[in-house]
Amino acid sequence: MKIAMVTAWFPPIIVGSGNRFYEIGKRLARKHEIDVYTLRVDWHAREEMMDGMHIHRYGRFNISKSGSIEESYHLLKLRFSLDVVRKLSRNFDIIDCNIVSKVLPFASYLLSKISGASVILTWHEIWHMQNFKVLNPMLALPAFFIELFIPRLADVNIAVSGTTKRRLVSLLGADPKKTHVIPNGVDMKKFRDTSVEKKYGRILYIGRLESHKRVDTLIRAYRRLKRGYADIELIIVGTGSQKPHLKALSRELNLEVEFLEPLPYERLVELMKSAWVLVLPSVREGQGIVLLEAMAAGTPPVAVNAPGSGVVDAVTDGYNGLLAPSAGERELESAIERLLTNEDLYERLRKNGLEFVKKYDWEVVAKRTEEVYEQAQAARARAKKGGF
Repeated sequence: MKIAMVTAWFPPIIVGSGNRFYEIGKRLARKHEIDVYTLRVDWHAREEMMDGMHIHRYGRFNISKSGSIEESYHLLKLRFSLDVVRKLSRNFDIIDCNIVSKVLPFASYLLSKISGASVILTWHEIWHMQNFKVLNPMLALPAFFIELFIPRLADVNIAVSGTTKRRLVSLLGADPKKTHVIPNGVDMKKFRDTSVEKKYGRILYIGRLESHKRVDTLIRAYRRLKRGYADIELIIVGTGSQKPHLKALSRELNLEVEFLEPLPYERLVELMKSAWVLVLPSVREGQGIVLLEAMAAGTPPVAVNAPGSGVVDAVTDGYNGLLAPSAGERELESAIERLLTNEDLYERLRKNGLEFVKKYDWEVVAKRTEEVYEQAQAARARAKKGGF
C-alpha cells in the first residue's frame, strides 16, 4: 500500500502523538511505501529519508533559546495544513491524519476525493467543551462545531484508548462500527537492552510544556517534598510555550530543577530507567505514551485522574501506578511520597507495570494498524463495485 501519514508533530520534536506515527510508520515501511507530511523544524531538511520513510517537512517551526515556540501555535498549524493541501498530491491508498489540527482532516478528505484514498483519522483526545476553556472566544466556537463534524469525514476513526473512543462516539457522534481502539505502544526491545542503575528520589517529567500539562503544579509539589527529602531531584525534559514561566517559577521558589531539551530516544530510555518515579500531572491526555514507557522502564508512574482523561486506560491506581485525585500540589506530593517511603508498594507497582506493558509492544500496535488499513481499503473497493 501507498500510505500518507499527516501529522503536525514528528521526531525530532518529542510529542506522544507524533512519536506514535514514527513508531508505526517505520514498521509498516518494511512492506509498504510510507510518506510522512509534517512541520519543518528550522534545523532540519525539508526532505529526508528516516527509517525507510520519506519525510516531507513544511511550514516553519522555530524553537527559541528559551524553548518557546516563536509563532502563534494555532497559526502555525493552519499554515502547515494549507501547505499539506498544496503538496500532498500523490495517488495514495491510505491517508492517516493525526488529529492535532482541525484543518488537517478537511485537507485529507479533499485529497481522498481526488485520489480515491481511504481516510483514517487518529484521535488522541476529544476537546469538546475544553475548546472554550483553552481557546480564545473567537476560535473556541468554530473549533467546537468543526470537531463535531470531523468524524464524519473518515472511512475509519482510530482512538488511542477506550476513553477516547467512548468520548468520540458519545460526544462527537462517531459511528462505533467504524471506530477502532488501537493504543499507543512501547519499543520493548530498547528497554530490555538498556541497563541503568535506578536512582532513589529522582523525579522525572517528559513531555510538552503547555498549560494543560500542569508542570507548574509538579514543581510546587516538589518544593513541598524537598522539606522532608533533601536529596530528591526533579528533571523536566521537553519544550513548549510554558518553559520560560516554569524556569522562572523554579527560581522564584529557590529550587534547583534540571530542564533538558528534547533528547534522543536512547537517552530518554536511560533517564526513565534511572528515575525513581515518573510524574504526568496533565489533566488532558488521550492515553499517555510516557506512562507505558515508564512501566517498561520499571519506573512506577504517577498520573492524575481528571475527568475525560485517557490515563485511566493505562494506569490502574494501586496496581501499576498511582492516580492522584486531582492535579493539586498536595495530591501530587502525597502520591510521590508514597513511592519514596513504601518499598512494598513500590516493588508491586514496578512488577505489575512490567507485566502490563507487554501487550503494548509497537510491533503488535503496528500490525493492528495495518489490519485496519487493509479493512478500510477492502471496504472502499467493495463500495466502488456497488457491493454496499
